[in-house]
Amino acid sequence: MKLIFEYNKERDIWCLLNKGKSSNNNPNPTKVYELLITKYGENQTEETVSNFIDEYLLGHNVNIKTYIEKYLTEWLQIANEYYKRAEAIFGVTLPQDITAYLTVNNRNPYSIENNFLYVTVPRETVRKNIMHELWHFYTWYRFGVTEEEKLGKEKYNTIKEALTVLLNVECADLMPYGLTDEGYPQHQILRKKI
Repeated sequence: MKLIFEYNKERDIWCLLNKGKSSNNNPNPTKVYELLITKYGENQTEETVSNFIDEYLLGHNVNIKTYIEKYLTEWLQIANEYYKRAEAIFGVTLPQDITAYLTVNNRNPYSIENNFLYVTVPRETVRKNIMHELWHFYTWYRFGVTEEEKLGKEKYNTIKEALTVLLNVECADLMPYGLTDEGYPQHQILRKKI
C-alpha cells in the first residue's frame, strides 16, 4: 500500500461544500467555509466555490505541485515505520493504495470505500493528519466490517475516533514537533479509558 498525493479541483469543491459547514463529529463550520460564506453568501454553486478556491490558493501563495512534493517527502520520512507499527497493532495490512487529496478546507474527511482521504493545504505538516486518518482505515479493516453492524454507526464512530489516542503512545516519536492527537471533546472519556 502506498499513499498517493493529488489535487483535484472537483474533489476540493466537494470537500468544502459537503464537509465545510459541519461533519459527523463537529457541527461547527470550518474557518475556510466561514470565509467562503462571508465572501459569497450561503447559497453556493460549484462555480462560486471554484472561484473562491482559486482566490484562496492565490492569496495564500499556494503552488499545488510544490505542496504535493512537500507532503510526499514529509510522509515518506515516516511511512514505512508507521505502516509497520499499525500493522503490528491491528494485525492487518491495508489492501489498496490510498489517495490523499489536497483541499483548502480545514476539515479532512476520508472514504474507506473509495480509498481516499484529505489533507489541508497550506499546512506546515500533514503527518499527524495522515496518521490519524489512516488509523481509521486500519481500524475498519480489523474491526469495522463486523463491529459496525453489531454496535451501530454511532457507537462504532465513537470507538474508531477514540482509538486514535493510541497514536500518542505507539507513534509519538513519528508525530511532528511534539504534536499529539487530541481527538474530539465528546470522545475524551473513552480515550482516557483506552
